[in-house]
Amino acid sequence: MNLTQHLIALSEAPGISGYEGPVRAILQAAWEGLADEMSVDRLGTLVATKVGSGTEPRPRILVTAHMDEIGLMVKAIEDGFLHVTGVGGVDPRVLPNQPVIVHGERPLPALIATRPPHVLPKDQRDKHQYISQLRVDTGLPAREVEKLVRIGDPVTFDQKAVMLGDDILSGKSLDNRASCAALTLILEALQTRSHQWDVLCAATVMEEVELQGGETIGWHTQPDIALVLDTTFATGNGVGEDEGFKLGDGPAIIVGPNTHPRLLDMIRCETDAIECSLHMEPAAGTSGTEGWAIQISRDGIPTAVLDVPIRNMHSPVEVVALKDIERLVRLVVEFIMGLDDETLDKLSLDYEE
Repeated sequence: MNLTQHLIALSEAPGISGYEGPVRAILQAAWEGLADEMSVDRLGTLVATKVGSGTEPRPRILVTAHMDEIGLMVKAIEDGFLHVTGVGGVDPRVLPNQPVIVHGERPLPALIATRPPHVLPKDQRDKHQYISQLRVDTGLPAREVEKLVRIGDPVTFDQKAVMLGDDILSGKSLDNRASCAALTLILEALQTRSHQWDVLCAATVMEEVELQGGETIGWHTQPDIALVLDTTFATGNGVGEDEGFKLGDGPAIIVGPNTHPRLLDMIRCETDAIECSLHMEPAAGTSGTEGWAIQISRDGIPTAVLDVPIRNMHSPVEVVALKDIERLVRLVVEFIMGLDDETLDKLSLDYEE
């Protein structure tokens, strides 16, 4: 699998929360032949199972990455212009003048229109506009807009992915398509490796709107361990080393109540064994990821959250280093290789060497 091409296809595909179909189709095609079983649950989460070599009943590890992106939704139509509302954590500062696609009866190219500064009251000229003040302009006559667009139609950023040098990719929805690409590479790597546990890779839905895919997939699959792959802040403009991690310097792992302490120790040991850099990312409360939902499914699932650093999070021009994705894949695959009959005992909080 060519990581660059695969990630570009994932990045450019539309798929706001609840409307992930195009992204799921790309992953389904890529995973065909890499899994022993593949299914889509009732909410739209895609699950691929790679059966292990151990004696049945085998323990199961769930590895997840959410495939939805933030975006907009049509909430009213007025004189041919669209009023929109945010889906997920949309930053209104990045919206004015952005090219978008309105997913109506057919995909409609459009722009997020703003009022010219000349007609703004002086006290508003230095302030960003709220989403409620913006309008989406398709350029079509009002009557045609009424025929082609309905209330509730999704609106996504129309942003092509761009390579910045040999290893850096910029595009929309890299949160969290970067980790979806990692799932594909994990399944690919497992084709030539023998692992005792069953491995379930899940591209989940609706993480950006209260973690729904994470809540349901943990309940549905009942894994013994879960690894959640997501993104975190990379250092850059306005983000210092106390808030983010350097691009290309390896993934991070959440340290705090959202990562099981024994599981954290196991992953740290694996990192040392394969000489792969892994940064500690303290999170004293919720991690903001679906790991928060998965770990409390049923009677509790030992969970860890591993993150790929990206710049410009929740914008149409997020930036990721491909080598960080590759290092995350290597770490997860080697961890899976080490799962054996004693792992669950070692995860017990009263376990003693």
